[in-house]
Amino acid sequence: MQFSGKAWRTLAVALAMSVLAIAPSAARTADDSNADEAVRAAVASGQSARVIMQFATTAERDAAFNRLLDRGAAVRAADTEAGPTLVVFGSAASFRGEMSRATRVSLDAGVRVLAAPVRDTSARKSTGIGSAPTTVTVSRSGISVAIVDSGIAPHPDLPLSRIRAYKDFVSGGRVPVDNCGHGTHVAGIVAGSGARSNGLYAGIAPDVDIVALRVLDDNCSGNTSDVIDALEWIARNHEIYKIKVVNISLGHAVLESIFSDPFVQAVERLSRKGIAIVTAAGNKGVVDGNSGYGGVGVPCNAPSAICVGSLDTLGTPDLTDDRVAESSSRGPTRFDLLAKPDLVAPGVNIVSLAAIGSRLFVENEHLRVPGASGKPEYFTLSGTSMASPVVAGAAALLLRDNHALSVHALKISLQFTARLLPLTDVLSQGAGALNIPGALTLADAINPNVPRGTNWIQHRLTAVNRDAGGNTINWSRRIIYGDRFVRPRYAELHLFRWDDDIVWAYDGIADGIDWANQAGNIVWGNDDNIVWGNGDNIVWGNDDNIVWGNQADDNIVWGNDESDNLVFGIDDNIVWGNDDNIVWGNTDDDNIVWGNSHLRHVWASRVLPGFWDDNIAWGNITRDSMDNIVWGNGFDNIVWGNCSGANNIVWGNSDDNIVWGNRKGGGVRGKDDNIVWGNRASFDDNIVWGNCDDNIVWGNNIVWGNRLPPGGRR
Repeated sequence: MQFSGKAWRTLAVALAMSVLAIAPSAARTADDSNADEAVRAAVASGQSARVIMQFATTAERDAAFNRLLDRGAAVRAADTEAGPTLVVFGSAASFRGEMSRATRVSLDAGVRVLAAPVRDTSARKSTGIGSAPTTVTVSRSGISVAIVDSGIAPHPDLPLSRIRAYKDFVSGGRVPVDNCGHGTHVAGIVAGSGARSNGLYAGIAPDVDIVALRVLDDNCSGNTSDVIDALEWIARNHEIYKIKVVNISLGHAVLESIFSDPFVQAVERLSRKGIAIVTAAGNKGVVDGNSGYGGVGVPCNAPSAICVGSLDTLGTPDLTDDRVAESSSRGPTRFDLLAKPDLVAPGVNIVSLAAIGSRLFVENEHLRVPGASGKPEYFTLSGTSMASPVVAGAAALLLRDNHALSVHALKISLQFTARLLPLTDVLSQGAGALNIPGALTLADAINPNVPRGTNWIQHRLTAVNRDAGGNTINWSRRIIYGDRFVRPRYAELHLFRWDDDIVWAYDGIADGIDWANQAGNIVWGNDDNIVWGNGDNIVWGNDDNIVWGNQADDNIVWGNDESDNLVFGIDDNIVWGNDDNIVWGNTDDDNIVWGNSHLRHVWASRVLPGFWDDNIAWGNITRDSMDNIVWGNGFDNIVWGNCSGANNIVWGNSDDNIVWGNRKGGGVRGKDDNIVWGNRASFDDNIVWGNCDDNIVWGNNIVWGNRLPPGGRR
């Protein structure tokens, strides 16, 4: 977007500058189907709003710019990697007529810091990862971490010489400032040297430099469009300033799917450039006094972002009393139902740098912490805002030791080595609690330069380590991939999905890949034809066939001997059960969001208010390319749309059937897009599944293609 100060224009300014008006195209009927729910609500109520409008062409954007000025709106133009954009502030009447001309209209949502109230200031802890050193020396690693926040105030622990760049997207200032105080605290957690505390309050990675991007004002609030500006700036300048990690300890509520959210899309674009985006999950973990689910916000819902929840250590070195902080937001994500957070890290009563004179410092005298001199040079804050930079600092350490790590290999290293918290579900803790020594061990062992499909672990590892306090840490061996677990053994292999040009959890969304010309190649065809891999290959295609397996025997187990269950792909993502149920995920809850009936009941019945769309009973949710799900009535029934919205699954009831049909008819068989499931169906434990004319039949065996084989089953 615009980067050299704000470029808001009104009609008077535009006329003074003799802006050439572009004739509007023929009038169209206002349409809000391409808008998020907040914009639709503003239009319906006639309220003013600040919105981000995306356009297909610059000409369309520029024409809309002038028409909006004529209607009295304040407008600024932007050119992002996603295309031409306008940021508009005005009445609903001023921008409603342009909505049908835009490709997408999203609220320019307000963003705020994700710090939570401090529970007990007596339980103060260092953010460091070991015993505090008696002297502090800092050796520069060459890596920079970008802090997208409220700015930064130079501090003896983080002097101006270590602030590699500063950019102010709020006021355009050139001198580093932080009148809120949040950004300085966050930066200190990442990279503070601990010089004024004899190392006691040193950050996680005191040898990295900071790039501070100010997007929050003196009141610790800002706008999504400014954050996107900052991410676009990083995209253009990351090589100059050696930015390898970005921390975003701010956000807003989820208002639309990840596939259209401009904030999420900006995060994903940056991630595919090989930059790790570490984000705070949010502090909406409680509803009616109990743990509430579905509170993870934007941009933590971005698939490739490393989403961090808050761990409460209770101020003790004893690991057995650690727990997820009550305030920490839980998954799944709204609309897309992805499992978040990715992991948790210390986020309660974290002591870090104080921005003297800032709003937080002035208004919270009880949170000030003295340094070695006795003067208050540090400050205590809590929340996922603090947990996120702990992981960002850890990410910098991993990349310092292994520069070749992809963003996804970094995420694997953090998740796989995390420490599981007992009696805590995955939608609360993700893969578990951050284990920096273990993550360093795994990251150091990965050689990303080996051919795809081969083992990239350079030496033998045991999934256990000791931390700085001598505690034994057993690795979780979890890889949370979207809404599912990936089998642990795939952490050992260099797969396409671990590279930077794949969106985490969405293997088919990638940039710049010649799918037909790769070592360990993937060729991904249209609808019903996939050729996948050499080293870990699957071939399935048009004519009712599947070929799977490789020398490692590690791809698909499909139609096994456990009551006709299905385990699909290298993920443990679907198990079609027997008897009277469908379990999406197996007995180990390998599909996290759908899970088994117990986990599903827990999260689905305790989501935060507003999680579900009021138009249908259990939500209007997208899952990959699916259109909607209604899940209710004792968690036995599902209506699931696909392709056109007219195709759906209905299952549940005493006969345990699924019927999937489309507009061509209601019969359970013989039409284009049908499923028949149940012990009472003609093949006993079988499915006839179609998707846009591509049928599947499975039971004890699998058939995939455009038509049924002779005799039904093979």
